[in-house]
Amino acid sequence: MIHFPGSRTIAAALCASTLLLAGASLPSAPSVASAKGNPDYKWHVLAPVSYKNLTIFPIAAASLPGSEAYITLDEGTRAGTVVITEKGAGQSAARPRAHGPTPQRAVRQQNVGYSGGGATVNELALVNRSGKKLLLLAGEVIVGGKQDRIVQEDRIIPPVSVPVSLSVFCVEHGRWSARNAGHSSGGPAGHRAAAPEEATKFSSLGAVAHPKLRGVAQDKKAQGEVWSEVSKNNAKLGTSNSTDTYQEVYSSKRVGAQMDDYLRALEGEVLRPGRVVGVVVARNGKPVWADVFAGSRLFASYWPKLLKSYVIEALGDNTSEKRPGVEEASRYLRERDGTVSATTQDGVYQLVKTEQAAYAVFELRDISLASPLRLHFNKMDR
Repeated sequence: MIHFPGSRTIAAALCASTLLLAGASLPSAPSVASAKGNPDYKWHVLAPVSYKNLTIFPIAAASLPGSEAYITLDEGTRAGTVVITEKGAGQSAARPRAHGPTPQRAVRQQNVGYSGGGATVNELALVNRSGKKLLLLAGEVIVGGKQDRIVQEDRIIPPVSVPVSLSVFCVEHGRWSARNAGHSSGGPAGHRAAAPEEATKFSSLGAVAHPKLRGVAQDKKAQGEVWSEVSKNNAKLGTSNSTDTYQEVYSSKRVGAQMDDYLRALEGEVLRPGRVVGVVVARNGKPVWADVFAGSRLFASYWPKLLKSYVIEALGDNTSEKRPGVEEASRYLRERDGTVSATTQDGVYQLVKTEQAAYAVFELRDISLASPLRLHFNKMDR
């Protein structure tokens, strides 16, 4: 078994306590990872599945108590209980606070100068009437309004009937006018007029940004770099369009056909072992990314769109079909030392960041519970 340290203890001023999350014993597996602060919770790194330059290592574990109590963005918008609109004049909400030795990075959002009717590029209004806590991941794509956006960072939104401020980045540089939410192209037809009641609304694209774009959003927090990555990715995949919208990647039949080969090879195979709560992702023979959730249901809910995001990046960066081993994936999870900072919404959630030159790690914790629950763990190469 391989034991490695997990979430580092942050400064006392953050009031972070040791996590005591229990997990049941699992059958033997190629490698086991135990997180410090979660002494009984074990991540079993399983044998990988591969296709071309993409290798996925499933991580199996017992689901943590309480992990079923959350709704996803896709579930909420589909049911109509989660509504996202352009932020209008007079709407306001408390924002999370940044703490730690590097707060300037945590709050740098580069608001840009578009405006109209109270709408702004980097902020939307969200209402969660689902009756459940809403889990949002950095990079989740929402389309419509005056331009398409992605969620800036992992967070939890409690069930409240008043609008909550949602920090976002624009992923459609060439539009600042309403069109029908969910329209699938950045071409000229994308500018057709929306019905007045729909003009400021958004829908979920059912997609999450590819890892490099997610990293730019959550790690670097710079609108200009987000636009740059969208443009580079569109150029790589041949999906450049008149408004430079990111959603064209998912609308392209040519990209979709290439993606289907990866999906057929990987999607079902990763879930097959059962009790899978996350993955380590290797591209071109090197582990570069990890997404791990508190429970298997949450992971399964996100898995289809997470896999598509990994494939999008693999399509744009195919240089080697080397296959890494389980020990390499375990080592990738194990290494997580660095400078620690956090963003906190008091009584709701805490997003803890551990960083160094080579990588950044984000851990989203529900701190409304007596024993804080780590909902999502994300490690990214820089």
